[in-house]
Amino acid sequence: MDQELKQRIVGIIVITALAAIFVPMLFDEPIGESGKEISALKIPDYPVYAVNSVVLPETIEQVIDLPESLSIKASSTQSRAQRSTSDMQRWFIQVGIFEQESNAISLQNTLIKQGFPVIITPVFSEQDIFYRVRVGPELDEKRAEVMKAKISEMNNINGMLAIADK
Repeated sequence: MDQELKQRIVGIIVITALAAIFVPMLFDEPIGESGKEISALKIPDYPVYAVNSVVLPETIEQVIDLPESLSIKASSTQSRAQRSTSDMQRWFIQVGIFEQESNAISLQNTLIKQGFPVIITPVFSEQDIFYRVRVGPELDEKRAEVMKAKISEMNNINGMLAIADK
């Protein structure tokens, strides 16, 4: 036989074999790893929520006659503007400052795996950039102290308690 004819026959056999393998896959149902057929996914209906509607009062008399449970409760004697600034401070635990960002990221990943909220912030000096690693923020100084103790116990890092920059 001619060499060209042999190549054509081999090509036809290869194409026929591939068609015999892949064409049935197009028409069959998908089969999962367990060997069972996977049926089409059924998308659940939207959840139905019960909404309690409240009729708003239309006159002053209706507002005055509201039951105690629905009346507007007066806020604390101090407004937010009058609260001391120490109540609104955010506390951080500074656990390190690094010249190389990769070192800061490494410490960040370690602390995140332990469940601490970690922030890396760049600090610019006249010549260099440093990367500050801080845990927090925490609104309560005592809770920040507890977090600092946990970090020290788990990682042997003596962090520094700091108030957030404004």
